[in-house]
Amino acid sequence: MKKILPILFGASLLATSGFAQMTKAAKAKLEAEIIRLDKLAWQAWKDRNAEWFKTHTTEEFLSISSEGVSTKADVIKATPTECDVKNFALANFKFVVLDQNTVILSYTATQDATCSGKKVSPKIRAAVTYVKRAGKWIEAFYIETPMAE
Repeated sequence: MKKILPILFGASLLATSGFAQMTKAAKAKLEAEIIRLDKLAWQAWKDRNAEWFKTHTTEEFLSISSEGVSTKADVIKATPTECDVKNFALANFKFVVLDQNTVILSYTATQDATCSGKKVSPKIRAAVTYVKRAGKWIEAFYIETPMAE
């Protein structure tokens, strides 16, 4: 037993350090993919495409904004009718790899949109958590806050 513990400890260090050693190129490729997916989410919102959210969010998905907390079902229900988005732009990306199945993307967004007849904040800071499930990156958590003018 005394001999096996150091072997198991060493093996676990190697296994966990393998992902920590992600190459810069691999991280850059993953970051580009997550940014692409998030831009598609915004485009789906603009296009009122609820189908996109059905396949690109987890069942446990939560979205938090100044309007409150929304679930996946809330987002799917609201997408076709509640918002009129004229345009949006995303910038200032920051990307963090938590582990091989979890990443966080933060950024600023400018938008020209109204939801439920109310003008939304023209500039926000957002953070999104993506998880890898069945080999596919999907959105698990989204939070935004208005930025001061």
